[in-house]
Amino acid sequence: MTKHGISWLYTTNPVKGSKIKMKYSLRKIMVLTVALFIFPASNALAATKFESFLWKSAAAASLSLLALTNAAKADGVTVELGEDGDGDFRVGRLGLQWDWNENLYELSGWKLSSYWQLEFAKWQSNSNPTQEAANVTAGIIPMFHFLGKPGFMQPYVDVGVGITLFTDSKLAGHEFGSNFQFTDILGAGFNVGARNQWGIGYKFQHYSNGSVRPPNSGINFHQLTLTYHY
Repeated sequence: MTKHGISWLYTTNPVKGSKIKMKYSLRKIMVLTVALFIFPASNALAATKFESFLWKSAAAASLSLLALTNAAKADGVTVELGEDGDGDFRVGRLGLQWDWNENLYELSGWKLSSYWQLEFAKWQSNSNPTQEAANVTAGIIPMFHFLGKPGFMQPYVDVGVGITLFTDSKLAGHEFGSNFQFTDILGAGFNVGARNQWGIGYKFQHYSNGSVRPPNSGINFHQLTLTYHY
């Protein structure tokens, strides 16, 4: 009965069936791609082999469920890996995106829209693999998204300013003054895929407490980003 039902779906409505099949295939690709991002970085982002195993398992399970079910009802999910400008820290980051206003302005084929990004990250000192040299951050950032004309490679530019909380204000010789930080983002890249659903790009991210509480050393990160738009 089930086999006949599936056969009927793809025979009488081949377009719809193809879309469903393609949709789940793309999500499976997202899970595999996320795994490729996470697993090489997980040893650097954990202090012991056991913590590395826990990090891998939790991250893989959570992101797989997120990508397959979109339980958060997000409009996009992004995974980022990078390093600060001085090479002192590695960072792994997960972001969820919800559209805010999809049509703010349009000029010469470029559309301006906006979205909210909720992000979680973990830094790890390159010189000290212990938990004492690790930092976990959580932030909320309103982003403005400039999107070019659809095509094989659809260009985009992202800018945003938001707030972030650090678990540690002192880390591996760096003093950030407070756990509360502002963050500035500038990113650019291209969307590819049948409906331009995959985003591949570069992101510059700056943290600073705005001299609310000294010292205010700040830090800059350079990151590669992979985004999937649902």
